[in-house]
Amino acid sequence: MKSWPSPTLKHLCRLTDDCGVIQHAKFWFPDYASGYCVDDNSRALIVACHHYQLFGDSVSHELIVRYLAFIFYVQRRDGKVRNFIDYTRAFLEEVGSPDSHGRTIWALGHLATIEEDYLSVPAREMFHRALPHIMRNSPPHSQAYTILGLCAYGQRNGLREEAQRLVRPLTAALYERYLEDRTEEWDWFLPVLTYANARLPEALLRAGQLLDSQELIAAGLQSLNFLNRIVYRYGYLTPIGCHGWYPRDGACALFDQQPIDTGGMVEVNLTAYQITGDHAYFDYAVTAMDWFHGRNIRNVPMYNVNSGGCQDGLNADGINSNQGAESTLAYLMAQLHLYEVAPQLFTPSLPEMPVEEPESSDTSVSE
Repeated sequence: MKSWPSPTLKHLCRLTDDCGVIQHAKFWFPDYASGYCVDDNSRALIVACHHYQLFGDSVSHELIVRYLAFIFYVQRRDGKVRNFIDYTRAFLEEVGSPDSHGRTIWALGHLATIEEDYLSVPAREMFHRALPHIMRNSPPHSQAYTILGLCAYGQRNGLREEAQRLVRPLTAALYERYLEDRTEEWDWFLPVLTYANARLPEALLRAGQLLDSQELIAAGLQSLNFLNRIVYRYGYLTPIGCHGWYPRDGACALFDQQPIDTGGMVEVNLTAYQITGDHAYFDYAVTAMDWFHGRNIRNVPMYNVNSGGCQDGLNADGINSNQGAESTLAYLMAQLHLYEVAPQLFTPSLPEMPVEEPESSDTSVSE
């Protein structure tokens, strides 16, 4: 029986200040010069929502408020979002990327299901303002994130039919892209496998659930099976490296392996398991989770049990010891999903305690 550490938000709290979550870290501590981005604050909102739904604690509740306020700050009146702001909270661009828009919708779709109306009502308002900016011709990842947000949105009573109506055109576009690019040897949406690959089949699987479409579910499983055959090599998970990726008819890069890819593999295989009941997908999810805990090509743990953070990457010469937001959030998203499905694999959970500020002390030097 596995005995992984139970979910803790202590490193996420460490990276979060009164504005939002800081992008990067130097070892354990936040690198304030890196500022903030809506990408990470959206992921953090998903984590805080899921943690709150599982444990109902005050820490995750306050984090929800913090990240929602951040998204409210970066969303323009026309519904578009800015992605990057610096540590002084100054905007660094007029508008963010399509992916950042998609991740924002993904996060707000999760919050829209929270029972507390003082959180879900503003989330739905911001959600609907952002939706028009993801189109049928948007990049596939931004479509996938938006589809995941719409599927989450449809989980709330009374919103399912609206979510079905909204998700159909984007899902049709993503599915058409898949049919156009796939071949017998390359069962994929694009001519190259890059980052966060798992979110593409996951979007089809979840849309298939929402729309009761076996055709979409079948396509999601086919593309996932293709991805699984590539990344589960040598008896453990080997995510596609970011130094070269994996182009069709080309070589698959081995390094750097990134937690965002591993976390996605946990979640998409859990989704497939929940839909099909096929335990092979559950085993794939567990194997991916093991990557974080040392079952990887370097036999080194990526999750730091002392800090509660995740190392930023697995490199050719070791690990990136910084524990920034993206990597830690990728771990937490995967961990919470697996904890919800199989809590017996984790050590008993304790309530999250507020992070205490250190007591002040007089460190002045006497003249």
